[in-house]
Amino acid sequence: MTLTTFALVILAAFIHASWNLLAKKAAGGAPFVLLGVFAVALIWGPVVLVWGWNRPELITDLTTTQWLFLALSAIVHIAYALALQRGYQTADYGVVYPIARGTGPLIASIVAIVFLGEAVTLVSALGIFAIVSGIFVLAGGLRALRDQSPRARAGVKWGATTGACIAAYTTIDGYAVKHLLIAPILLDYVCNALRAIFMSPMLLTHREEIRAEWKKNWRYIVIISIISPIAYILVLTAMQTAPISHVAPLREISMLFAAFFGVKLLREERFGEKLVGAALMVIGVVGLLWR
Repeated sequence: MTLTTFALVILAAFIHASWNLLAKKAAGGAPFVLLGVFAVALIWGPVVLVWGWNRPELITDLTTTQWLFLALSAIVHIAYALALQRGYQTADYGVVYPIARGTGPLIASIVAIVFLGEAVTLVSALGIFAIVSGIFVLAGGLRALRDQSPRARAGVKWGATTGACIAAYTTIDGYAVKHLLIAPILLDYVCNALRAIFMSPMLLTHREEIRAEWKKNWRYIVIISIISPIAYILVLTAMQTAPISHVAPLREISMLFAAFFGVKLLREERFGEKLVGAALMVIGVVGLLWR
């Protein structure tokens, strides 16, 4: 992995942790997700038009296989967004986020190595393991899993569900940009447009809830809609040149930023555990960059 690719993933991680913090504060449900999808379509539409002005063939010449992957990605992303917001509604940010971000890259890395034939060295495998272990420590370790309160159980359930969705869309999208050669910005925008189509019936059945959600959280919706696509486009760009099994766990450095936000902004505790988790993640990053 080159330093440029590394920098792209780290920047994406910071942006990702930032918009997830805003999503937690918003604590919205399906209407929040729907409004975000439409906001991305409106805000990023002009950007994609300018990008595609001199390369229209990248849009008009999409094959049937490429469209199938785009549709599948859109469906998985909807499931991811709904599971994530449900988790934030019913459990703590400090549980849902790290469990989701820990299980996702672990599954995605295994799939990329086993089914996509990506090479893995002993050092990079240890790096992946160290990053996932660091995330587990940041999430509260075995204590979090032993906590049987309804809120804790909800955090584990929805965090793991979100993680499974992350693994699915990471594998699908990584294959799409690396092997099907779909441009990252195009994949992100078209998938979002498809999500808007799939979720549009809610405009007829949940009009009052949607109005209330916009009135309550429009600032969060606009900000998240601006920055969240940037984070994922950077990750997809990194996947074009680096192994998915490396990018997937490396992007979870966002947990370091999430831990910092938790201490400084949400007044969370467990500083010692977070320091250990951070150290494990740094060791993992070194392992992934080792040549």
